[in-house]
Amino acid sequence: MAEQTKTSEEHYIASYHNRRSNGGKNAPEWLRLLQDEAIERFQSLGFPTVKHEEWQFTNIAPFLKTALAPSTPAAANVRREILEEFLVHSDAPVIVLVDGYFEEALSSVPDSTGIRVQRYDAVSAQQPSEQTLSALAEISSASQKNPFSALSLALTQNVIMIDVPEGAQVSQPVHVLHLSTQTGKEAAMVSSPTLLVHAGKESSLLLLEVFTGAADADYGVVSAAGVVIQEGATVDHVRVQREGAKAFHFGTLAVRQERKSRYTAFSLAMGGSIARTDVTIAIDGEDCETMLDGLYISAGEQLVDHHTFIDHRYPNCSSREIFKGIVTGKSRAVFNGKIYVHHEAQGTDSKQTNKNLLLSNEATVDTKPQLEIFADDVKCTHGATVGGLDPAGLFYLKSRAIDEEAARDLLTLGFAGEVTAFIRDESIRHLIDALIVKQLQTMVAHTALPEIVH
Repeated sequence: MAEQTKTSEEHYIASYHNRRSNGGKNAPEWLRLLQDEAIERFQSLGFPTVKHEEWQFTNIAPFLKTALAPSTPAAANVRREILEEFLVHSDAPVIVLVDGYFEEALSSVPDSTGIRVQRYDAVSAQQPSEQTLSALAEISSASQKNPFSALSLALTQNVIMIDVPEGAQVSQPVHVLHLSTQTGKEAAMVSSPTLLVHAGKESSLLLLEVFTGAADADYGVVSAAGVVIQEGATVDHVRVQREGAKAFHFGTLAVRQERKSRYTAFSLAMGGSIARTDVTIAIDGEDCETMLDGLYISAGEQLVDHHTFIDHRYPNCSSREIFKGIVTGKSRAVFNGKIYVHHEAQGTDSKQTNKNLLLSNEATVDTKPQLEIFADDVKCTHGATVGGLDPAGLFYLKSRAIDEEAARDLLTLGFAGEVTAFIRDESIRHLIDALIVKQLQTMVAHTALPEIVH
């Protein structure tokens, strides 16, 4: 395993230097320096093994065996109709990245939205704004410990920046769609999209970010997102990971909140062969509000992993975290959530919950909610549950002339619907609910499922 890990590291380091000598040298100097530092960090960290505490339940050996080449611009003609499934409004602003590359023909951000979208790559030799550097710093901080964050920065070809000016209220959800277009007949590739978001003072943004790709292809996505929310700003962020069944997905989300800001996030993970998401939220000011919720659905031999870290640094802030999992087949789900309360963070109110529904005797869940508290005036709770369907609920439905299979399906659907109810935007909530119903209908349902009703 150690030899295989070293060989894989050398493969990606060599890929980086090959790309640098074949076109990457045209990138602006600041971006080249950033990526040089990132590949050095990756080389120093190396890929994790199950001997690393943060990766003890997530064996990435299948990923290491697949020598993925950095993606190239897609030759296929991607039609906008492919993306329609994920658009909640036909005229909403859309940013599309195909195999990690910005696709201008499919993207549209009208001036009327009030946001600024900047693209940094070898083609557009733009100098970074202060807002860009601020958001990049969050990803760089995450890459100090996470080799996949460092690798994403090193290999990225397009850095996309969404800047919401001070006081701007973006009325429509901004869509960011990451599409992997490979088929099973093509050489396996890995894309490395980088998304930056900066919400100015007293602004608001609703962001829908979707990852999807071909069902029959071996490909990888190593993504990174950095979000900075300034004083009094609000960001609602919904992230959907629906990669192909053979894909590998390693995503990093690094967020920093300033005073009196609000960040609400919802994560739906139900794709990929191995899918890991690392979320770090730094609460960097007083009177902040943070809500981090999610649902993961796994089947077959999938491995779905979420590691979250909410860092309370200032007083009088609140955070709520609820993650649910539906796990079946021979799949494995991992949840590790840590809440850290500094001595200065008096008055913190934090709650963390992880609930898992096991629908198979061969499925596995490893859950580890954590609290580290160094303040004495706080209200903090955490807990986790793993189990099957509620027998009392089954009995109640069967007593109402609903057969057992239909009753099981309804209880499973209700378990999922409890957490999607936290999505504040009705149109996005309807989209997420529809995706969940479609997934459960394919994976576990024995009867026709109704819509989720809130």
